[in-house]
Amino acid sequence: MATLQANGVELFYEQEGKGERVVLTHGAWSDGSAWQAVTPHLVDGFEVMTWDRRGHSRSGPGDEPGSVREDAADLAALIEALGADPAHVVGNSAGGAVVLNLMTMRPDLVRTAAVHEPGPMGLAAESGDPHLVQVVEQDKLHTDEVVRLIAAGEARPAAQYFVENVALGPGMWDQFPDELKATMETNAFTVTDDIRDGWDIDSVDIAALAASSVPLLISTGSESPELEKGAAHELARRLPAAQLETLTGAGHIPHRTHPDNYAAKLIGFMEGTSIKWSHP
Repeated sequence: MATLQANGVELFYEQEGKGERVVLTHGAWSDGSAWQAVTPHLVDGFEVMTWDRRGHSRSGPGDEPGSVREDAADLAALIEALGADPAHVVGNSAGGAVVLNLMTMRPDLVRTAAVHEPGPMGLAAESGDPHLVQVVEQDKLHTDEVVRLIAAGEARPAAQYFVENVALGPGMWDQFPDELKATMETNAFTVTDDIRDGWDIDSVDIAALAASSVPLLISTGSESPELEKGAAHELARRLPAAQLETLTGAGHIPHRTHPDNYAAKLIGFMEGTSIKWSHP
């Protein structure tokens, strides 16, 4: 465990293993511990770094409001400080948006990039699918309610509402361990910024991504909410050089629900080999 000063913020990070560096970036409500089930599958062949984004858990707070671009600048500073060689960068949800921004801001630091359902959610409304447009309108109401609950200081109800109405589905909150519920409650105050960026199409530079030569894997889960799947497919449509994978049986957080399969998929992509997703 260690910390590093970057862009005026103290960032917490952990490293384990040896080999080419893989940097794992968590999504909203979470911190670097989100990857603890995946890391053991990677450390035999890679040096794995996890970190807490600014304002999350063990990292210091930044200025308000924050943004995924600030997080990308932090990630660039971390990679540079720990060794200038380009890294494999992986991100989930809002962490995926951080990775996409790093690709356009500092492509020299990125060996490969893999993002799972990174948004922006607004892309789904531009897919040309009338049904998805309706889904977008409904989900916008749900995320507005999450923001309202957070503003009212109702962190835990906001987290539960998000899990059951936006990310995973009814009844899923009760399946979460108490430790994860506590982590989500602790990081609730950071979520408003992630939601803002998550809806903003301009939060990532799609034109620059389309021109990038960095190998990019975009993944989505067959069991993910329609909005997440729709945005991922539309992003991939706009980035024809990217590889799109649907992870059968997985949802929005495959690093928690299918860590061995997800790690195998990442390894295959990073090593340039084809690994079939195995669904039990």
